[in-house]
Formats: sequence, C-alpha cells, structure tokens
Amino acid sequence: MAYGFRLDDVRMAYIRLSRPDIPPGHLAFALVLDKVAYALTRAVLQKDTLSINDELCEVERILQRAGNRQVSVLIRDSSGTRPDYVEPVLFHHSFFLPFVDYARAMPPSAGYEKPELLAVFTHAFDDNEMLRFWEAHYARFVDHRHLYVIDHGSAVSPRTVLHPHTNVVRIPRGEVDYTNLVQYCAWFQRFLLTQYRWVLHTDADELLVHEDGNEALLARLAGQNGQFGPLGEGPSGILKPQHACEVLHDVRTEKRLRHGESISAQRSLLLPSEGIYKKPLLASIPASWLPGFHQVYEEASVREEPGLWLLHLLPADAGLLLKKNRKWNAVRQTVTARGISPQDRPADKKALGKWFAKALADERVVPIPEALRGKF
Repeated sequence: MAYGFRLDDVRMAYIRLSRPDIPPGHLAFALVLDKVAYALTRAVLQKDTLSINDELCEVERILQRAGNRQVSVLIRDSSGTRPDYVEPVLFHHSFFLPFVDYARAMPPSAGYEKPELLAVFTHAFDDNEMLRFWEAHYARFVDHRHLYVIDHGSAVSPRTVLHPHTNVVRIPRGEVDYTNLVQYCAWFQRFLLTQYRWVLHTDADELLVHEDGNEALLARLAGQNGQFGPLGEGPSGILKPQHACEVLHDVRTEKRLRHGESISAQRSLLLPSEGIYKKPLLASIPASWLPGFHQVYEEASVREEPGLWLLHLLPADAGLLLKKNRKWNAVRQTVTARGISPQDRPADKKALGKWFAKALADERVVPIPEALRGKF
C-alpha cells in the first residue's frame, strides 16, 4: 500500500511507495480510478517517493472524482520496455489538513431557505464606462439591489455612475496579482451563497445571454435543487455557457457604443472564442477559480448549459479598448502576475487598427444570430 502525505509546504504532495527499487527512466505518473488514469503532470520520483508539485491542486481535483472508490498510483515506462507498476494509495490526514475550512463544515440550520434566487457580481478597476453596460444588462435579470461591484481601488468610484441601489464594495488596491484576484472573488461568492441560491460572476465586460431570454434562464435556475438534468428538473453545481464569442466593433462602418441603446442593435459581428472562454461562471455551490476565471478546481461539478452564450465586449468598442490597453500596460504587477500574463497590449491607434483588421478578417467571424438580437 502506497502512502500519501504532506509536510510543511502546502504546495507539495508526496506518495511513498512500498517498493523502493523502481528503476529510473522515462517514467510517467498517474492516479487511477476504476481503470481510468489521470496524469500527474508535475511529479518526480525520488527513490521510493513521488514528489508532486501541487500548486494548482492537481491531486485534489483528481481525488474529487473518487468519492469512496479506491485510488491507485500508476507508474508507466514511456518507452514501453517495462510493465506498468500499480499500487493502491492510503492517504494520511496531513494530506488534507491544509484544506480544512471549518466555516464550510458547519451544517446549515434545519429548514433555512435562502431568500433570493440570483446575485450577480463583478470586480473592476477604473472601468466605469464598461460597468454602465454591465449594469444595464444584468438589471434585466434581477433588481439593482442584487447587483454587486467589487471596486478594486478605482480613482473614480463606480458609485458615481451606477444606480443608487447597485451595491459597490470598495477594497484597497495593491499590485495586480491574479491569484489574489480569484481568491477574493471566491470568498465573496461564498458570502453571497449564504443568501442566494445562485451566484453569477463575470468580468465587467462579459454579458451572459440565453437564446430563450432572461425569464427562461431564471425559470430554469428556480427549478428543483436536484442533479443537473433536462429542462424542468433544474440544474445545480457550476454552469458554463454552450457558446462564447467576442463582440467585434466593425470599425469600417460602426460608430462608438452608445449607452441606453441595445448593443446588439449597434454591433453586427461575433468572433467565436471557444475553449477556455466558455467560463464556469454561474454556480449554486462554492467555486474556486484558477487565475483568469477560465477554469475551476471543482471541475467535476461543471456542466455545459445549452442555449447559454457568454459575450465578451472587450473588442466591442475600439476607443474603450485603446483606453483599457493603455491602463493595463501601465499597472504594477507582482512577479507571479508578470509570469502568467505580462501586459503588452496594442496601445496606439495604428497598432490597434492592425489588431482589428486581423480580427475582422478572421474566417470564423459570423453575424450576430437572430436568436440573440435584442437580448443584449
């Protein structure tokens, strides 16, 4: 029986094997559940111990799928010259100790029903123009009192441009750090989940749209709190959209975006952005995002919702994009943040013009579907 444990550094996980004489070579490592192997991409074998860099909770994300099933470690010779080595794993309590959260462990009061269906929140830094579009869109889903903006140290508070009933929570600002960003949003989402059955988190330039309209989506969310199932049974867990697209500003023919008018009446083109832009953003359970909000650690709980679109307004207005690029190129980032996403965006009209010319020439560009017209 192999033995999983941790020492002082929460970022590292260890699995000690009962066999100390596995020959070195081109080895690959995985954890196995019911004959399905899940790769451990950041593991190294040192004598009889597998050392795993677990900064992104790779091991825990695999174990989340296990339930009460036996977990085994697999060591495979990539050259195929030696047979696979498989051994069941027993986990010491030290392995899970860093993840114990007593607030989450508290059982809910018997009979308490959350008073509201949906909260929508975002985070922003000096993005008041885009926040006005964000607020106008989501105020069609819920009353303004269920909208929350985390103001991360803006020079001009969003309070000056938003509806008086929209909640603005101001927090101090340090250097940009993407891990810190997802952490405070994760905790804020948990706070909202104490009183709301569902919480939607988006960036300030992201609009969630359902082909059948807001009422259809809200009715779906208000269904029974069971497992994810057909329309009428009600979903649960974490939902991601079926479609994700950039809303493109056709700078050849279209003017700047105007507040108070439908965006879909002012813009005509979408650029599909599938893959990681189909973000897990609507949840009835706590969500723990990875930097960028494109993935969650609770990936086993993520379901794709048919008919749901995430529309990204970043390139929907060339003037606003130029202003945003200049702002982000100038922000102070931590060393870690620079390693993840160094800011070098097109910051003059000529460079941005080339960017738009390339985007508009992309063969994937399509007209906005009629099913979405008037819905954003």
